[in-house]
Amino acid sequence: MIIRRIAESIKAQDWFVVSVEVMVVVVGIFIGLQVDDWNKERLFHQSETELLNELKRELEGSILLTEGRLNSYVQAAEAGSRSLNFISSGTSCDTECWPVLLDFMHASQWQGTQVRKSTYESMRTLGMPSNRAIVDAVEAYLVITNSNVEFYAVLPYYRSLVRRLIPLEIQRYYWENCYSAVNGLEYYKLDCLKFDDDDLTSQIVENIVGNIETQPHLTEWTSAIFPTHGGLGDQNIAAQLAISLIDEELDHRQ
Repeated sequence: MIIRRIAESIKAQDWFVVSVEVMVVVVGIFIGLQVDDWNKERLFHQSETELLNELKRELEGSILLTEGRLNSYVQAAEAGSRSLNFISSGTSCDTECWPVLLDFMHASQWQGTQVRKSTYESMRTLGMPSNRAIVDAVEAYLVITNSNVEFYAVLPYYRSLVRRLIPLEIQRYYWENCYSAVNGLEYYKLDCLKFDDDDLTSQIVENIVGNIETQPHLTEWTSAIFPTHGGLGDQNIAAQLAISLIDEELDHRQ
């Protein structure tokens, strides 16, 4: 309709009307573009808010998983330390060899330290988070995470060594009675019911202690996982910092 009026005004050489009509068209297009930009900005803001909440949940889940792995590594390190003390003592476990064998097995435990980061990676492809402080905090967290993943990527030789010296029936008993895994978290039981063959457990402990490779490789592995609080602990501290910045941003948006 307005285009036809402009054409008629041009034919009539009514330039004032032409100017007004053109101005109306230009203003209409400008307002339409502004409304479209406002709508896109509103949708971006809404989508980012939803993803920030999801990112917070992802980080919280990673903290719980890492805390569980940290506790497991602490248990493994403590078991390794007790095992080394037993080897150094030069004593016999007599009929109380099950706790000693249990420690040798607990000390061989290993877990990867990968965490989920799919939400953050998806956000980055969309140009989010728009708050640079959150980006910097999450990136700093991921630097520590990647360092830990790389550190714990290689299985210890002690793990392979000691499990070759423990018969399958004992290992099967261990997995069924002295170990559990729930939601990706591993638990090692120190008070599980002992295996009922004292002579066999005594012989296995003797074989493990008598192997010249056991002590040096157990020492190497135990010394590597003792500082776990530093690596995985720092990782969770960095995650908490990122969460606090996300909370501030979400509070600001309310």
